[in-house]
Amino acid sequence: MPPMSSRMPFVIVVLLIPGCAGSPEAPPASPSPEPAAVETPAADDAPPAAASPALVAFYTEEQARRGQRAFRQVCSDCHYTSEFKGPVFTDVWARRTARDLYRELRRTMPDDNPGGLPRQTYVDVMAYILELNGYPAGSDELPPDDQVLGSFRLTPPEQDPGR
Repeated sequence: MPPMSSRMPFVIVVLLIPGCAGSPEAPPASPSPEPAAVETPAADDAPPAAASPALVAFYTEEQARRGQRAFRQVCSDCHYTSEFKGPVFTDVWARRTARDLYRELRRTMPDDNPGGLPRQTYVDVMAYILELNGYPAGSDELPPDDQVLGSFRLTPPEQDPGR
């Protein structure tokens, strides 16, 4: 695989939900289990009644480990992990969804066999990229489901006002 072009950087998803994780603003239910919410700490100067947004974790540590192994086996011949984190990726992916990233990965990677990996391997690698970018792990895996992936915007953790 040749090095990734600047048009294909990767950034992963964070979903901000006002109020608590069970609020009416939560994303619609999907066939897979709902992601675990991790409350972000409120700022010391915030009014007591102000609710901080919840940062949704939607991959597991084990899934990120599988993604790391797949990255080492399939991707590392052509790519460095440093290519998949930081502002260059947020600039391209911050307004898009995880489904967009998933489809781009499947359409273009690996270079010698685009779409040739199992669907689960693509989302496992996405989980690893999430981890590389500081997104928290939770108790539910990121599924290879277009509808679920389409519900997650690729919002960088540094744009989370609760952090």
